[in-house]
Amino acid sequence: MPAFTSTMAADASDAATAFLTALDTSLARAWREEDRQWRREDRQWRKEDLEFRGEERDWWHLEHMHREESRKWRRQDVEQRVLENARWVWGRYTEKNRRDVEEKGEQLRATSNLAALISGFAVVALVEFQFSDPTSTPDQSEILIVAYAATTAITVVMMLNSMVLCSFMLSNILRNGKSYVSEDEEAEFLFACRKFALSYKPGDTPPMPRRSFERHWETRCESDWRKAFRMFTYGVPMFVANLTLSAWLKFWYSTVTCSVVTGISILGVALWYRTQSTWGWHLLKKSDQNVGFSKSRFFPPEGLPFDWHARPRHAQSKTNHAVRAYNHNKNSSTEEVVLSPAVSIDFRAPVQDVNPKNDAEL
Repeated sequence: MPAFTSTMAADASDAATAFLTALDTSLARAWREEDRQWRREDRQWRKEDLEFRGEERDWWHLEHMHREESRKWRRQDVEQRVLENARWVWGRYTEKNRRDVEEKGEQLRATSNLAALISGFAVVALVEFQFSDPTSTPDQSEILIVAYAATTAITVVMMLNSMVLCSFMLSNILRNGKSYVSEDEEAEFLFACRKFALSYKPGDTPPMPRRSFERHWETRCESDWRKAFRMFTYGVPMFVANLTLSAWLKFWYSTVTCSVVTGISILGVALWYRTQSTWGWHLLKKSDQNVGFSKSRFFPPEGLPFDWHARPRHAQSKTNHAVRAYNHNKNSSTEEVVLSPAVSIDFRAPVQDVNPKNDAEL
């Protein structure tokens, strides 16, 4: 029995050892299979990660190229906008040049036509006028005949010179007016605008065309136009005087008729003088005298029209002077004036002309 018992114990121990060994082997095999599976999955993940990183690098490269293209497109868009802005400004100058040529042309054409009409009337009146036989004693006074001939000659000479001068000036501006908006002038102006946009600093004044019809008119035509208009202006009263003398020569036998014609002529000259003082001297004013309030004459340039969106600067010294004058006149402690770069003014009652700028110019 003891031997059998020891044998059974040994067999049980061997069976347990074999079972544990088999279990350990099975577990080790399962762990190695799991480890190999994990390594395969890890290699697959690493492979996918490498592929993802490659795709990520490709996407980053594409994004970088897209950003470069966006920057390039933005630069081209800015250049195109500058070019379009310059073309718009050039179009404005072109339209102004066309309007100036049309305005001056109509002005010269109207003066020339009126001068030719009055000169023709004076010449026809001289040709068709009938005098008595010069071999006999004339019925009219010789002084009146001399004055009539002199006024006729002066009227014709003044009106003829005014007509010829206006006609020549009209031909000149119609021929040379388009030369100031030629392709060369446009290319030069667009180049100046592009250069201005590239090197722009706040406060810089935008370029202007080097040559313009307005400057041509002021330097070459203004003095001649004034001369022609003055000759026309002086010729009209002379024509009325010629009409009066012709009435005295034709109706010398009727003092009442001559007096009526003389009175009407004097009234006509007075009306002409009033018309001339109202409208004629206005035409003789220079262009800078016809402009009322101009911001550029009182405030520093802002680079307009390229920075049209920017708020113009305030004239601080003029504003301070106006506010001090207001406070000096209004000795009230309830009114408060606060000066700042934005010029904020708080008054109980509205104050006129404290700030020289109005809303339309802002």
